[in-house]
Amino acid sequence: MADNRRDTDRVPVGIEKGSNDDETIDIFVPPANAEESSPKEDAIHPPDVGILPWLQVLGGFFLMFNGWGIVVAYGTFQTYYTSGGITDEDSPSTIAWIGSVQVFLLTFGAALTGKWFDGGYFRPMIWTGSFLIVFGMMMTSLATKYYQFMLAQGICTGVGMALCLIPAVGMPSVWFVKRRGFATGIVTGGSSVGGIIYPILVHELIPKVGFPWAVRILAFVALGTLSISLAVLRQRLPPRKRGTFIYYQALGEPAFAFYEAGIFVTFLGFFTFYNFVEEWAIATHVDSKGLPLFYILPIVNAASVLGRTIPNYWSDFTGPLNLQAPAILVSGILVLTWLPTRTIGPLMTIAVLYGFFSGTAIALPPASTASMTKDLNTFGGRMGLVFMALGLASLIGSPVTGAIVQGQNGSYDGAKIWAGVTMLAGSVFLGIARMARTGWKLAGKV
Repeated sequence: MADNRRDTDRVPVGIEKGSNDDETIDIFVPPANAEESSPKEDAIHPPDVGILPWLQVLGGFFLMFNGWGIVVAYGTFQTYYTSGGITDEDSPSTIAWIGSVQVFLLTFGAALTGKWFDGGYFRPMIWTGSFLIVFGMMMTSLATKYYQFMLAQGICTGVGMALCLIPAVGMPSVWFVKRRGFATGIVTGGSSVGGIIYPILVHELIPKVGFPWAVRILAFVALGTLSISLAVLRQRLPPRKRGTFIYYQALGEPAFAFYEAGIFVTFLGFFTFYNFVEEWAIATHVDSKGLPLFYILPIVNAASVLGRTIPNYWSDFTGPLNLQAPAILVSGILVLTWLPTRTIGPLMTIAVLYGFFSGTAIALPPASTASMTKDLNTFGGRMGLVFMALGLASLIGSPVTGAIVQGQNGSYDGAKIWAGVTMLAGSVFLGIARMARTGWKLAGKV
């Protein structure tokens, strides 16, 4: 029977139609043989329909729970390590390299694994990544010397997290169209929930069972939650080829170049509050009014749950860059208001607000990058650039913060100024990127 459909009605397998303002764009690249009719085309599950897409959100949530969730909980380990937990090292700057290497490998490694995800290798990625996360935590429980912690916690778990990051954030984009922003927000909220649970477990378990068994229990928690991800995650579209890991040509676009600079400068100071607020509170004997100081970091991460879901929801209506630049500006101001803080009330106010506003720095880059990408065939390569900037800045930021504290004989004021100024500068670059994207007009969804 003749097919009377117009050519414009034909949508090859592997393509989802989306819109960016008034432009029509292709979100996915069709397989090489997409023009040929195949029974497999009819078997592709439709987006946004049924329970299966939401199971992918659940699986991605737990991947983030054990990825970024462990990263933002590192401040608890930093406090323990600088208090004698590492037998041959107590320098805050040197110890901070463990967390920085972990973040660097998570983000930079993720930039290099997107092509594997596109090629249909996501299941080997999450199986290998899950094994490395659990194995690295088990080896951390046996560590006593600095190099052992670096190998186990910094490198092994960092590589494992990198293999799981792209599947975690990529699944909502594959399985959702109408509710993509909201679904991504729920997934990224897993990192904040992990940042609540893991620090509390560490503090509660170390006095009762000791550090080795405390970390082993964390490893069993990771094993159980990652098993859920392994059980429910499914690939929706056929594997597709992508030309490059990193799309360097995007730096020739003024808007994207300024955005890349903004991400880099922002993350030079982003983790200072997360990694050092608890250590600072203990060192300066903050009047806690009976509140255990180790609850500061979980409170920050609890507020960040909302900061990673609500902005993602509203970004579908206002545009992500319109939210991200102002939120980073407020985050920088909040870090500077930390300078005169000496009591628990103002500190908790800053912690809650910083957790909320800084959450956009983790949650919105994929949406912001997409809003600056006309040809989404290059989206993965552009995200690779963003992850590279984020990873390099995170690798540098925390050790610099530790060096400032050490250079000022234990005073944290210089570190606070460093973090606040870098985030303010980052917000300026993000604001310029936003204006460049709209043709220097104040109004516009971008």
